[in-house]
Amino acid sequence: MQLPFATSDFKTISFKPTLILVLSAFCLVCIHFLSGRLGFDFVSAQFPMLSEEAHRDFWKMIFWAGTTIFFYVAIPILVIRLVFKEKVSEYGLKLKGAFSFAGFYALAFLLLFPFVVWVSFSPEFQVTYPFFVPANRNEMIPYFLVWEIFYVAQFFALEFFFRGWMVLGLKKDLGLYSVFVMVIPYCMIHFTKPLPECLGSIFAGIFLGWMTYRTQSVWMGALLHVAVALSMDFLSLWHKGYF
Repeated sequence: MQLPFATSDFKTISFKPTLILVLSAFCLVCIHFLSGRLGFDFVSAQFPMLSEEAHRDFWKMIFWAGTTIFFYVAIPILVIRLVFKEKVSEYGLKLKGAFSFAGFYALAFLLLFPFVVWVSFSPEFQVTYPFFVPANRNEMIPYFLVWEIFYVAQFFALEFFFRGWMVLGLKKDLGLYSVFVMVIPYCMIHFTKPLPECLGSIFAGIFLGWMTYRTQSVWMGALLHVAVALSMDFLSLWHKGYF
């Protein structure tokens, strides 16, 4: 029986980009299925304190953020160190020169902020953000602040995964196309978000990916991402009458 491929096809495949792409898909699948109800129900069965009704929503969101950070950061780092035998710093974590375009990122935020304010008036936006708000307003300070810390950490992890691990990891083999390859899964993780944000993720992904491609750093991109995300949270809280 003739096969639809030849063994010679495999000789043209480069190991590193293949592993990066396949493992990226695997990590995203794990995040989608394990960070939600399936994973939380299993973990909370082992630790009943997580199931207490008063703080169940809080622990669910902390679990989501923790699981997301693990697959965005821990798995790629293990591969970088143990399989590729490379320095993790080469994947966008160098501090040298990381803030050389700080003014450019600040300008990008100033241009984005009016759009964020405008979108914040939509009901869909106000229902979506923040992802977690304590039912008891007296618990805003401890629980909401802890959640925001995890939320911010998740954005640094996200930038490392998409812009560091994917863009810089694929740069040698794909060149600038690595940015556009990364944008596809990056857009897809926004499918559950409001439509303007999902569409905006395409352009934001290209911009952040291109900047990382040029600067070899994810730090300023992460700070810009965090600034926009926190603005969205606090604008939503403002609309809800928290201040």
